[in-house]
Amino acid sequence: MFLSALHSFDEDDGVGNESGEPDQRSEIMDKGNAMSSLKERMRDVTPLPDEPEFTTSDETIVRFLKSTGWKYKDAEKALLQTVEYRRKNQPLRLDCEWCHTRPGYHSMRQVGHDESGRPVVYANFAQASTHKNSVDDVIGHVTYLIENAKATMAPGSSTWVFVIDCTGMTLSACNPKLGYGMSNVLSHHYPERLGMVICVNHSPMFHGVWKALKKLLSPATVSKMRLVRSESKIRQAFSTFFPDDLSAWLLDEIALNRQKPLPQGQQEFWNPPPEPSTHDPRGCPSYVRNYLNGFSRRSSALVPGQPKPHLPHPNIVDSLGSRVKAVSLNPEEEAERAEAIAASADSYSASSGEDDLDDSNDEVDADVYNDENNEKNCPSEIEGLSGDGRSGSAGRVVAPPMASKNSVLQ
Repeated sequence: MFLSALHSFDEDDGVGNESGEPDQRSEIMDKGNAMSSLKERMRDVTPLPDEPEFTTSDETIVRFLKSTGWKYKDAEKALLQTVEYRRKNQPLRLDCEWCHTRPGYHSMRQVGHDESGRPVVYANFAQASTHKNSVDDVIGHVTYLIENAKATMAPGSSTWVFVIDCTGMTLSACNPKLGYGMSNVLSHHYPERLGMVICVNHSPMFHGVWKALKKLLSPATVSKMRLVRSESKIRQAFSTFFPDDLSAWLLDEIALNRQKPLPQGQQEFWNPPPEPSTHDPRGCPSYVRNYLNGFSRRSSALVPGQPKPHLPHPNIVDSLGSRVKAVSLNPEEEAERAEAIAASADSYSASSGEDDLDDSNDEVDADVYNDENNEKNCPSEIEGLSGDGRSGSAGRVVAPPMASKNSVLQ
């Protein structure tokens, strides 16, 4: 069982001599021993009430060992901290109070799965009912989201994919503290979980934030970020990584979210469309069919010791009982949203004729953005990056102290 788990997480980590066999076999045995030792040590830890198998599962053990470079003591320390974090915060029971109070507070939601069965999460700034977030509310919503996404992972899958549509991104939404605070929670308590981030419709404003943020992240995390700008490359990336129904859904969703003014159906992305044959902003057809149709709160209740059922975006949960209307934006918010969508549209039009961001390579991966190519458009400094990533609200999930640059965001 250990070797099977090791193989699924660690296919590319083996080294060997010229034949590729003896050294690799020895390394696998060493890692197997580390797994056995850590698992035995974790048997002495009081199990978590909602998830008693978490501390000793092969998946947990391998993830924490791999994230610490297979350093047994470091892995044990990190895992013990996460166990206490989960014991205190009970993330399986977490809900997003911000979305329930103000529908659409966060637009980020699971919308399907990629070709490997990994959950795919989509976010669009134009759809959010506020652009003035705190570290606290972002962490709370993302934690709810990823804990529920885990419940939909296909056998053998252990990571998730994010598609970030920057249409409608405003300056207030670009605070790097938000991204860094979230990355700290993920790197500390969800190691080896991040599979890939595809960012589309990004502007020079976003590049400035990314330039500042990437210096604080590990190279492994930065390598999983793909900034794709031209329409042809967006289509290529989606067709490469996603099944047809999700790829088509994403292209339609992105196009609708560029419209001015934003259609009511897109503002209320949690409600089903009036006609079943039209675009459903809640997710691609397979996701709607498998996780929304037939959904009931009773069957989705958490039972301690049992696998967590999947819950969709909080407002989708609300709307499955009765229709939920979007809140009215004040004039300042309306103007900010309109300006951001217009700026995103201009940026998209300017890049629509580009076939690639890097002419040296015609592969999808060539669209990983090279900041040096756009440095003249980026602000040299981003204010407000200092601090420990914590927020002052009590009784909510908060970010841990800032991780070192070498921490690994899975």
